[in-house]
Amino acid sequence: MMTVDLKATPKMNADHVSGHREYPENALSKQCRRHILIVFHTSLPEIKGGINKMIVSLAQGWIQRGHQVSILSPGEWNDRVWSTKQYGSITIHRQRLRVPWDKKNRLRGLLGWMVEFPQVIWKLLRFVRKEKVDLIHLHTPREYQYVIRVLRGLGGPPYVLTFHGTDALHFSKGQANHMPLLRWIARGALAITAVAKHYAALIEAHHPSLAPVHVIANGIPVSSNLEALPQTQPFVHDGPMASNPRLLSLPARFFIQVGWVEPPKAPDVTVRAWGLLQAEHPDLHVLIIGDEPFLHANEPYYPGYLQQVKHLASDLGCETTVHFTGGVHPALLTLIMRQAQGLVFPSHMEGMPYVLLEAGLAGLPVICSDIPAFRELIDHENNGLLFPRDDHEALAAAVNRLLEDETLGRVIGGNLRQKIVTHHDAATMAAAYMRLFQSLLSTCTGRGG
Repeated sequence: MMTVDLKATPKMNADHVSGHREYPENALSKQCRRHILIVFHTSLPEIKGGINKMIVSLAQGWIQRGHQVSILSPGEWNDRVWSTKQYGSITIHRQRLRVPWDKKNRLRGLLGWMVEFPQVIWKLLRFVRKEKVDLIHLHTPREYQYVIRVLRGLGGPPYVLTFHGTDALHFSKGQANHMPLLRWIARGALAITAVAKHYAALIEAHHPSLAPVHVIANGIPVSSNLEALPQTQPFVHDGPMASNPRLLSLPARFFIQVGWVEPPKAPDVTVRAWGLLQAEHPDLHVLIIGDEPFLHANEPYYPGYLQQVKHLASDLGCETTVHFTGGVHPALLTLIMRQAQGLVFPSHMEGMPYVLLEAGLAGLPVICSDIPAFRELIDHENNGLLFPRDDHEALAAAVNRLLEDETLGRVIGGNLRQKIVTHHDAATMAAAYMRLFQSLLSTCTGRGG
């Protein structure tokens, strides 16, 4: 496991990736200006989830330094024809990357793939050569990425694979679908990176051939998030913002939980904690902000889970103080954070969640489950509070502690904010990735163009 120091500036000469020479950003010649192709099933221009935010931050950071960035999204079933759109300075391409199997009809799936795959690989090969793509950046191992491994074998550019969170856990323990295919994709990468040290260690322990795994922590655009927002109080109640236009006043006192409404995020732990808190704090609310994740349209990842959690709130008698808001616009989320009493984060597993960086930048006190991901960022009682995983009584006690000691909340919130500003700026994250890419490419023979 190798850590790429986010505090290192482009002017430094000492590389933090062992065995490689660093190419300072301010000394790059024209030959060192790179074209990076990011491959991820992105929702842009709509930004959903931390990985989308990380990708946008990376792309913007690289473009500001004179590099060229394109994004290839595998698209949906109807994206058979290559399409291109512009998102600010980022060019987004969509192309269906079909796998050779079909759950509903194996023979039809195989025959369709045999016809489509040669056309797709030829399109990609022409694209990377015409656009002079230097390196492909894959995010989270996915079956469709076999196309990129084949592309590399045909003379395409090298690729780097980044693990973000639960993908690293499932991959390390062999719990992901189609593990032989994913391992083959990972072994073809020029390098493997992870956003957290504990996940890098897991990958190396279970897959020694992939070592070293380079660690580059996530970063957030510090300057743009420090800009002032209007101090109004819109609130979307019990429904996604796009489909429910009702705007209500925020409660006088409330905490928030932000993320997908799914078992790994453990919103049920928050609901149980609020069931305990209502006796002493009947006016204390919690906003559970986030959508239910879907595998495909009308096919949720966890069928019935959202309703189960809502029923739990009703059974505990706290349905009037526990609100499932659905997803909200990032600007609105920032404003809500500035008025909340704190953020609760009871997850079972995480990588380096962006919402925690956002909360920290807003100076919001945070209460997190005591898991490796949070221990990398949170120092208990210094810049946040930790509680044993799945212990709703401990979570309720931590919330009560912040309510009774406002000074503690201000201190730990301020300390976390300072840590985010100092160590987790998106600009330094983007520079760290580019230093790694430059170093890798300097030792890699050949290129896609």
